Amino acid sequence: MALTKIIATIGPGSEDLSTISNLIKAGANVFRLNLKHNNLDWHQNVIKKIKKAIIETKTTVGILLDFPDLNFQPTLRRLSLATKEEVDFIALSLIKTKKDIENFKKWAQKISFSPTILAKIETKESLKNFDSILDIADGIMVARGDLGEAIPIEEVPYYQKEIIKKCIQKGKPVVTATQMLLSMVNNQKPTRAEVSDVANAILDYTDAIMLSEETAIGKYPIEAVKTMQRIAQFWEQKRPAVPEIELNFEFKDQNSMLSYSAYQLWRSSLSFYQENNIKAFVAVTEDGTNVKMLSRFRPNLPILSITCNKKLVDQLCLIYGAHPIYFKEYKNCHLKRNLNEIKKEILLAKKYYNLKKGDKVIFLYSENIEKLGKANVIRMQEII
Repeated sequence: MALTKIIATIGPGSEDLSTISNLIKAGANVFRLNLKHNNLDWHQNVIKKIKKAIIETKTTVGILLDFPDLNFQPTLRRLSLATKEEVDFIALSLIKTKKDIENFKKWAQKISFSPTILAKIETKESLKNFDSILDIADGIMVARGDLGEAIPIEEVPYYQKEIIKKCIQKGKPVVTATQMLLSMVNNQKPTRAEVSDVANAILDYTDAIMLSEETAIGKYPIEAVKTMQRIAQFWEQKRPAVPEIELNFEFKDQNSMLSYSAYQLWRSSLSFYQENNIKAFVAVTEDGTNVKMLSRFRPNLPILSITCNKKLVDQLCLIYGAHPIYFKEYKNCHLKRNLNEIKKEILLAKKYYNLKKGDKVIFLYSENIEKLGKANVIRMQEII
């Protein structure tokens, strides 16, 4: 599977259970429901189908609701649906300032709902106020279609690259969206220009790439996801490492520093080992911080993310490279690590990622029960 995540929009062309299941098998990591279309009952029925498909395929997939506006009354009704169905992400349209997100959070708090909020960048005002929006949002969606209407179209690729770069620096997920494989609405194969567009987003190191009409109303939704998978997998291996000096990463806490050390250990191994058999990072996490900090370096390895936080499992579906694993054997994530616990986690990673004897992983975890949420150990572990 690709390390870059794929978001597939569900619509009339893909709403049946069989197609949803096949989209998961093809590589969709998150399903988007655009509330601009259809009524709330339709969306609720589709969410139930998605949840059934997740159980049948035994795969973790996130659910994203896209709010088309911030009108108070419709927003409350939409929030009610999001709360009832426990959706993982909410994308907010027509954001202009951080105040829009602050107001939305207040509405959500009134019904005790704390979703992961993606701010859609599609207005001149959102570009002008981007830094303050990024500080308060949980992630960003580069909505290139509407953005191309708001600014000269030749400027859109520039802002796409700048936005992705800033999101990586902050360790917040960023989605590149709109018209990526648009010709596949009617054609089984994309144009060469569309393939180049998807490849360019991969070369920009985006967390996720999104399909809209291609899977919502298109004739070939599954082929569209498979095409994105192939492009992403090829270019992830061909692109250079993230230019660290250009990105000016900040290391504000223990998690960010230790994650960087784990990343550098892997990078160094590429030079020292003639036959490099480091196959994955394994991060034991309570809130996902160490996974997000490691992800921002965009390693060409999966980050097997072991957690007892069921909600976090779904939210990690949007983070580059993260392969969430729910360890339900733990009643809480606060166990002090010992050799026995590490063996359990290695066996779990081996089971979910088909690791073989002799493979190595770089383990990132906390052994100090008094410092919850702070990774403090890097361990090179061979699979036996």
